Amino acid sequence: MFGGLLQPVHLLVILIILVLVLGPTRLQGIGHALGQSWRSLVAGFRTSTQDAEPPAALPARPCPRCGGWSGDVANYCTRCGAALGQG
Repeated sequence: MFGGLLQPVHLLVILIILVLVLGPTRLQGIGHALGQSWRSLVAGFRTSTQDAEPPAALPARPCPRCGGWSGDVANYCTRCGAALGQG
């Protein structure tokens, strides 16, 4: 039905329609909000992938793939699902 990807002319028409409907100031505010949301999402992924210290109460070992800590009785990493070796 559509026969292919959007061409640059199509994107230009969509942008013109958005400016006419929303106005340039509201469109700028929407772009700013989307940028802030994207930065927040990326920052959340970065902080969740940083290595944390193992809990002191439980014996633990690091995952060879992601570096997360799993208990000694676990066969698979609770963070990424990688198989933990015996040991």
